[in-house]
This record gives sequence, structure tokens and C-alpha cells, in this order.
Amino acid sequence: MTEAHRDRGMDGILVVAKAPGYTSHDVVAVVRRLTGTRRAGHGGTLDPFAAGVLPIFLGLATRLVEYHMADNKAYRATVCFGAASETDDRDGELVPGPGPAPTRAAVEEALGEFRGQIMQRPPSYSAMKIGGRRAYQLAREGSPPELAPRAVTIHRLEMVDWDDSDPARPVAIVEVDCGAGTYIRSLARDLGERFGCGAYLGALVRTASGPFRIAEAHDLEVVRAAAAAGPAELAKLLLPIDAGLAGIAAVTLNEAETAAVVRGQQIKPVNRPRADQNDRLRLLDVNQGLIGMGSWKAGRVVPEKIFVELPGGGGNAPKADGAGPTPRAQRLGERTLRVVRAGNRMRVVAGIDELTPDLGRLYLAVGVFDGLHRGHLYLLRELRKAAARAGARPAIVTFDAHPEEVIEGLAPPLLCDPEERLVRLEAAGIEIAVVQHFDHALRTTSYDEFVARITSHLEVAGFAMTPDAAFGFERRGTPDALAELGARSGFAVTVVNSYLLDGEQVRSSEIRRRASNGDLAGAQQLLGRPLSVTGTTIGDVNMSPTSGSSELPQQHLSFDVPVCLPPDGTYPVLLGPNWALGGPATPAARRGTAVIAGGSLSLEAGEDSTNGHIRVVFAAAAAQS
Repeated sequence: MTEAHRDRGMDGILVVAKAPGYTSHDVVAVVRRLTGTRRAGHGGTLDPFAAGVLPIFLGLATRLVEYHMADNKAYRATVCFGAASETDDRDGELVPGPGPAPTRAAVEEALGEFRGQIMQRPPSYSAMKIGGRRAYQLAREGSPPELAPRAVTIHRLEMVDWDDSDPARPVAIVEVDCGAGTYIRSLARDLGERFGCGAYLGALVRTASGPFRIAEAHDLEVVRAAAAAGPAELAKLLLPIDAGLAGIAAVTLNEAETAAVVRGQQIKPVNRPRADQNDRLRLLDVNQGLIGMGSWKAGRVVPEKIFVELPGGGGNAPKADGAGPTPRAQRLGERTLRVVRAGNRMRVVAGIDELTPDLGRLYLAVGVFDGLHRGHLYLLRELRKAAARAGARPAIVTFDAHPEEVIEGLAPPLLCDPEERLVRLEAAGIEIAVVQHFDHALRTTSYDEFVARITSHLEVAGFAMTPDAAFGFERRGTPDALAELGARSGFAVTVVNSYLLDGEQVRSSEIRRRASNGDLAGAQQLLGRPLSVTGTTIGDVNMSPTSGSSELPQQHLSFDVPVCLPPDGTYPVLLGPNWALGGPATPAARRGTAVIAGGSLSLEAGEDSTNGHIRVVFAAAAAQS
């Protein structure tokens, strides 16, 4: 076990019976302190007034929360008729409804209208994001948003009790089994609107969250007593990290297969799982112990999360270039860009049709390379090695727009400014960078046609790809497909193991998720450097500070591309000049403060305010407010 594992605390799932009055965050904080576990998270928010099942995932189990996000839930709800609430529950101001209250028989009959798949409008006071801000924030400011209805599923809805001792304000107790994303507050509100008398949620108990039941949940007082008795007693309360995942198909791997997936390799297992294309998989060793999680694609096991190490160290033991120990999150000061090949001057080519024979023999990698994270740097290092063995030049093909912008109509927020990406590619030893225009025509180009367009201009020695990489129409240009094409066309394919960090594949999507959730330290760990953005200051200094920030005047930044920002808050940052190919990669060194509100970024400007292009480096791990 590594030193990091010894310091992490406990691994497992603690099912807490939350009492009314606590927020879900409150419970997580208490459990984190009692268990001494730094990584902890819950499996579905409960409103402060609600009680019941709240699964808390600790240590390694936090990496399995995503597999529970679609879990069904069960509730016992108190629906109070005769009044409406702006929050749809008892915490809001109650306004008497205009119509008469219903009878028990009428309500029982109406419940049938709410069973099955229905369209439900979320409460205005909810955690849904509108333009980068929570709906409840807008509602509290007097501008409650009109949220669009969405499809939810109610599997069971039954009345178990009825109290009409006050005929004008009858109360129904109902039990609800529903799919993820269902708001019981909305159900109470809609029942009131159905009868024209108003209704609100008076009390709520979650009796089940996926496989976790109220019968196995522990009060916080029980958890406190166990913690006082020592770690052994506390550990008895925990379920295994994979508890509740029996519904996910499993594949049992032999020792050689286990070693391969721990290194991040795709495999064709001896024991084929009972799974369909793209199904999730539990990866088990010969003793039925959990190795990790993966998926089933084209007859292969693709590892995605690994929980074990090989003897002597597992995963990708070699470090990616520039990806040494993660700097402490609070350390102010950006490291100088590491250059792996001094004197290299990368040539940028505007599209594959502009390639010329004088560029020489190339060994290529194809991808967006958003962020140039540790996984990308590891791939580029292996690309340089393959190119050297083949007597070729290391080169990449990247794109001027993210493919998702064309395919899905919306580009994800980028982790690296396009100009800075070129600087980092040059520093990583790439000699030729082809920046290809990505449009609908390219999207529908087959992988073999794409390769043929390249080879019609110059000689290609080979391609370097990760096991899950693919390009071309419908992503049919997989490593196997490229290898078959290369055998006919005279080029090689080098498959580079996926880069694993703490047993998990480093992906741009995960970095974006961590950053947008405020986990800047986690994002920095995967990037190998602090999160940064490049923007342009807008106009003069604004003398009306953003609400919630300090009283310093501010300069707003605009961005040419969508950028990845942390949540609303105030952050210590480092400021410096933007990076461009051919210019100096000057580390950001001037301290400043960034204020993020509603998806926009402003810099608190003192006497030395900055104009023009600027890099903003988030040097701290958390917002200050």
C-alpha cells in the first residue's frame, strides 16, 4: 500500500439515516471528520427538512458514485392540501389555495395520472443550473426561473394514510418509488394544482436509494459512538466499495489479463462476459475480488477505473513529461514550462491538404489534445520514441474546432487556449502540427480516406494511438482497423497503454468535471499543472463590483472560445502574458484575485490593472467565498 493510501482513511460506503435539519453537505463533513477520510461524497442530495437514506461514499468508493447516479429512489411523503408554497415545501411562505380541498377518494383516483413516465417541472428553488447559476440563487434574488418540464418515471405511487381532521387542510401520506431526477416537491405541487386548491410537501423520508435501505442506515449518533470506540468498530458500519453493483455484468480475469488491465490495456478475455456493446463491466480477479470497472466494446474489455496495483507498483510507472509530483495547491508560483527537446521549432501546417514531401517521413497521433494533460504527454512521449525507432519525425493532427461543436452543436469548455496548446505541443517535442479544419465534410470522412489524403502528400511511418482511440466517420478508425490498413499500406500502428493515475484513466472530460465542481486540486492532479484560462480584458475598470465580492473595482474578461471555469466564488490567481508560438512561455507571476459569477470572470484590479490578453492561473484549491 502506498503512503497516499495509508493517509487516505477508510474505503467503503456508509449508509446514514439523515435527520431533518442537516444539509447533505453537513452529513458528509461530519462523516469525513469521524472517519479521517479526505475523499468523501454523497449519493444524492436530500433537502435539509428531509430525512432518510443518504449513502456516503468514502475513499476508493467515491470513484464508484457515478454508477449509482441513475439509482431508483423510494420515499414516504406528507402532502398537505389547501395551500401552496413558493418553494413547494413547508419552508416557503404558505398561500391558501382558491379551490376546495379534495376527498381521499378523489386523491386516490388522481394518483393514477402520475404513475409511469410523466412530464414534471422542477421546483424553482432547486439546484438545477441556468446559465451557470443555480435556480435557487435566481429565485432568492427575486427572479425565479421558468424551468422546462422533463420526463421522469414514477414506478409506484400509493396512498397509505389520510388525515382530514381539518377538512380545509387534509393531509395525505403517500409512498413513492421513482427514477432518478424525480422531485417529490413537484409531485406535491402538481397534485395541488390538479385540484385547484394548492398543495405542498410537509415532510419527506427517503426509504431507499438504489440498493441501500433505511433498515441498514445508521444514525449519526451511532456513527459517532463507533468512531469513539475506534477504527475497527467504525469499519464494521461500512459496506464494501462495490456494494449495490451486482446488477452490472461481471467478467472474471486470469492473472495475465489482470496484469494487462491494471496497466490500462484492452484485452480479449478468455471468459467472455454476458454483456452487450458498450455495457459497463465489473472486472474481477480469480478470487472474485474487484479489480476495477470497465466497459465491453467490440469484443474487448476496456478498463476505465482500476483499484489495485501490481506488485512493485502498478499502472503506468513511467511519469509523463512534465507530470512529476503534483504541486501543493496553495503554493503560489507557476513552474517554468518543461521543454523536452531544446531548439525544437515546431512547424504548423494549415490542414492535411497543405502537407508537402519536404516535411519528411512522419509518425502521427490524431486528436484534439485539449489541455495537453498528463495522459496526452505520456502518449506524445511514446510517439517520439516510435518516431525515433522508425527514423521519422513526430507529428500530430489536431483540429481548429472541437468535434463535438459540429457533431452535437455545442463545444465543451476547453482546458487550454488554442495558442497555448501549440506552445505546449512544441515543448513536448512535436515537430509538425497539422491544424485541420473540422466541419461536416470531415466528420463524414472515413478513416481510410482520411489516411489516404495524408499519404497522398508524404510518407507516413505510422500512427500512435491509445487502445480506446478512434477517428474517422462513426469512429471506425480503431487501432485494429488502422493496423489492418497499415499492413496493406506500409505503415505501423503503435498502441500506447492508457495513462492511469491512481488507477483511473486520465481524461479531459473528468478534468472538466472536477474543475466545474470546484475540485481544482483534483483537476490539477490530472492536468499536471494548475487550471488556467486566457482572455481579453474588456474596456475600462468597472467601479461597480460584482455582488458578493470585495469592494475593489473589477476588470471583466472575454473569451474567444468556451473555457472551463470553477464554480462561482472568489479565487486567488496568478496573472501573466498570454502564450503564443514563437514567443516566450513566461510563467504567470503577479498575484491577483478572480471573481467568478454566473459563468463570467472578472479580475479585481488594483493600481496595476492589466489590459489586453492575459493568462489567469488558478493557484489555489478552493474558492474563498
